[in-house]
Amino acid sequence: MTLNDQYLRMADLANQPARAAKTHTTKSGQKRNVTTKPATRGITGFSTKHIYHLIKNRQFPAPIKIGHASVWRLSEINKWLDSHSQANNSEA
Repeated sequence: MTLNDQYLRMADLANQPARAAKTHTTKSGQKRNVTTKPATRGITGFSTKHIYHLIKNRQFPAPIKIGHASVWRLSEINKWLDSHSQANNSEA
């Protein structure tokens, strides 16, 4: 491993749906606001569920566990994307 390796989290890989703002009231009566979150498109264009399905079927690089976090090496993701774009180009 080199020091130049970059790591990605699932939020970087998968599409994330938009989330509307919500107001919650706690048991003590305090109001808590949860802000909105716009939809984002991940590097792969797949949902989180589909990425984990591909990992289970050994069709996507497995994550590296750092504590409780799952991360992927950017170099491995780029290789995976390149191999799939080449396969699609040869089919056309």
